Amino acid sequence: MTEYSISAIIVDDEPLAIEGLKLRLQQIPEVKVIAEAEEGDTAIALCQELEPDVLFIDLQLPGINGLEVVQAIQADVMPLVVFVSAHSDYAVDAFELNAIDYILKPANLGRLQQTIERIKERLSPVDREEEKFKLMEALGKTSGLPISELEDWLATDAPLPTALNQELVIKNSDNQRVFVPMYEINWIDAAGDYMCVHTSSENYIVRITMKKLTSQLDERIFQRIHKSTVVNIHRIKGIERLRNNQSIVDLGDNVKLKVSRNYNSAIQNILDNRATL
Repeated sequence: MTEYSISAIIVDDEPLAIEGLKLRLQQIPEVKVIAEAEEGDTAIALCQELEPDVLFIDLQLPGINGLEVVQAIQADVMPLVVFVSAHSDYAVDAFELNAIDYILKPANLGRLQQTIERIKERLSPVDREEEKFKLMEALGKTSGLPISELEDWLATDAPLPTALNQELVIKNSDNQRVFVPMYEINWIDAAGDYMCVHTSSENYIVRITMKKLTSQLDERIFQRIHKSTVVNIHRIKGIERLRNNQSIVDLGDNVKLKVSRNYNSAIQNILDNRATL
């Protein structure tokens, strides 16, 4: 295992500038300079061959400039980019290319150490795993899929197994079609010949049967807990068991719904589903 964790290529048309930057980077233990270039075409070839973690590149180069070099490098071998320049004129253009930093010459050791800290944070496997988990968690909440299934999907080229913004299409009391995102629905209950669809911002009264309405719902997100009630399992804050073999689910905001005996097994389904997310 190498003692270096960050591989770098330096690109500058001035050999003395390359040497000065290299000497400073050598004082930072985590960094190893693996190649140097004095013009853009060579820099592109080196990046494609060596796939460095970071590219320190001057903006003013013979032939194609530093901005054009970054634009020309293929995305699958794209290193983090630090522009090093004697001028601040191109800073905006540089950051539009997602450069991680823009350093003015001459770069002192303290300034370079700040840059390396940014690079370490961006390259950290822990951070990447945390970001991946947050993404999976967000997708789970909106799609209704367990994280394990989303991770399997991520390893393939297949489309997301269920629509990320799946919608319930209903007609309201004015006979207008309304498109309600599934993940916004908190619970649904029956009121005579009508169904009431509850969201955090609005309630929709719809003339439809429970059977027809539930046929449109994703069973991984919605659980029937009573002959007249369906809940979004992601909205459940707690479950209280009652002595008469019934239960109460707490949706927060003073909303508590009764689970009938006939649907008592639904409680275990809810717990199982929540445990896999």
